[in-house]
Amino acid sequence: MLQQTVVATVIPYYLRFLRAFPTVGDLARADEAQVLHAWSGLGYYSRARSLKRAAQMVVDEFGGALPSTEADLLRLPGVGPYTAAAVASIGFGRVAFALDGNAIRVMSRLANHHGFLDDEATKTELRAQGLALVPKGRPGDFAQAVMELGARVCVPRNPKCSECPVAAMCEGLAKNTAAQLPRRKPRRPKKPVNMLCLAVMHRGKVLLQKQPSPGLLGGTWTLPSIELALQDDVQAAVVAFAKTLGISTQKHTVATSRVHHVFTHLDVWATVVTAWVGRLTKPATTGDTSAQIWLPCDKASTLPLASFTKKLLACIEASKQV
Repeated sequence: MLQQTVVATVIPYYLRFLRAFPTVGDLARADEAQVLHAWSGLGYYSRARSLKRAAQMVVDEFGGALPSTEADLLRLPGVGPYTAAAVASIGFGRVAFALDGNAIRVMSRLANHHGFLDDEATKTELRAQGLALVPKGRPGDFAQAVMELGARVCVPRNPKCSECPVAAMCEGLAKNTAAQLPRRKPRRPKKPVNMLCLAVMHRGKVLLQKQPSPGLLGGTWTLPSIELALQDDVQAAVVAFAKTLGISTQKHTVATSRVHHVFTHLDVWATVVTAWVGRLTKPATTGDTSAQIWLPCDKASTLPLASFTKKLLACIEASKQV
């Protein structure tokens, strides 16, 4: 959960998740929809799907006990080098070096390493550098010490070098480059995306579709949506899109405001259009009938919903009050 999410946000989700799935066996047996529902709001839903697959692998291949070696941990879905090393060292006392963002910063400053932290070659070199420093007797304590050093002293801006217990061995401090390290490649701007999201209403219920997995918001439920070009006519797009859903709209209202949401690589602006069904020209399904459902808006929270979808549904509720 802490991948891509801050601690303050994670804690209540973590506690609720453990209440729902107290053992690895419970998680392995759970339906994916249950897991995604418990995860709703944390984003990056591939993490939740990987966690469930990892639990199934732990049960099926490791007898329900988490493996203790870095190599075996790396076999689990969703577990990368950092997580494997952290669990192996802190959980099982194995000699390993957990290279997270804090450790990257500490090690790059200690060695005055100017490689881009986004490059795998840089990470490989820093990981080897850290591994050479791991004491055989207390690898878990060392891993946590490096993390804490980076979080509290060797901070990204204005590092507290005068308080650092390893200042004497820091080449970055000696050469007055610590504050500029580590180096990161310039970020690419997020791709702007203009979307049309259709809130199809029929007898007090809204149509929701399950997003295919893998994919953006995979496994969660959202409003039927398509990407629009800036020059597209929204009114015409609504009619054409509704027809693909087997719907003839009796009337529709274009929202006066749009919903903005930022994904990892996308900057999305969504126009939410509420469309009241005049008639169904065919069942309102395209393909798998289990991938679409009609629900009252206030019951939608029983499904796995992404933050983006919650914004869309809130927009619908707000329009009802106008």
